[in-house]
Amino acid sequence: MREIYIEIKSENELMPLLKGKVFHVTPSVNFPQIEESGAIIPNQNGLWRSLFGNSENGFFRLRGCVSLFDYRAYGSKEWEAHAYKCTPTQILRQTDTISILVLSETHYDKLEPWINWKLEEKWSQRVVPHVEVGYSGKLKMEYLTEHLIVKVKSS
Repeated sequence: MREIYIEIKSENELMPLLKGKVFHVTPSVNFPQIEESGAIIPNQNGLWRSLFGNSENGFFRLRGCVSLFDYRAYGSKEWEAHAYKCTPTQILRQTDTISILVLSETHYDKLEPWINWKLEEKWSQRVVPHVEVGYSGKLKMEYLTEHLIVKVKSS
């Protein structure tokens, strides 16, 4: 997995690097634990507090999935209508460095789409339409191609 260190002043600087990709975001302090376990593990039991908000009723969490950002439709009308609801950099207000772990395209066929939330009418569960997908079970490190380590430039 390729490691890339990035300092940004604004989220807009990061977007071109994420366009067309599927990825997981976590505070960088969590990365050693992910590396040690060899996988990103679903937070099904609520052992880890999400900095993305209360995920107690998260659609993918309740299904035993790792939640991922899906930027394959980046810029489309549908994607734009929901992307602002949850952004990869929003947790930079609570932590100084984030790790963005990019999924290999060879594993896209294993993703569970957000549309299942709609088809199953799981209205009480949280999901970000057109922007979020799930990976059922442990997402092994070997399925990741890049580790972007992102920090906000100090003024």
